Amino acid sequence: MTDDELELLITVVLGAEDETSARTACADLLDRVGGEPVNAADCSDEEPGCWSVTIAGRTGETGRHPAALSRAVRGLLRELGPGFARQRVSCAPPTAWTVVDEPDLVAELVPGGERLLVEAWLDDALDLPLLGAGNNAHTATEIAHPDPHKST
Repeated sequence: MTDDELELLITVVLGAEDETSARTACADLLDRVGGEPVNAADCSDEEPGCWSVTIAGRTGETGRHPAALSRAVRGLLRELGPGFARQRVSCAPPTAWTVVDEPDLVAELVPGGERLLVEAWLDDALDLPLLGAGNNAHTATEIAHPDPHKST
């Protein structure tokens, strides 16, 4: 791994009964992208039975410029299939991202899936604890967009 290797964050919003069923629903996606779960959050206060699961992975893409960030997101989208490849990618270094807000398409990847957020980050812009490491107290938004004024 080099300092300019890009990392991916994939956050899936889905309907599930609990954390275990949310993580289980994302198992095929985890295998497909070769990622590790970094967060699972109950979003029921927004909508009953709503969960988000965030997966971190490597892109194989390097570079500290917008084109590399965008390529990393586009590469994953192409890997996921033609319906995903047509999504628009936005970029503002140190990240590039897209939101797939097509429940029928997302549900093809994750049962009960409603939305998918894909982000590419410069490696040194993100330091993620794995769920298995006993730290799942942060929301996906807090992990992806840390507040510099909050201590962790």
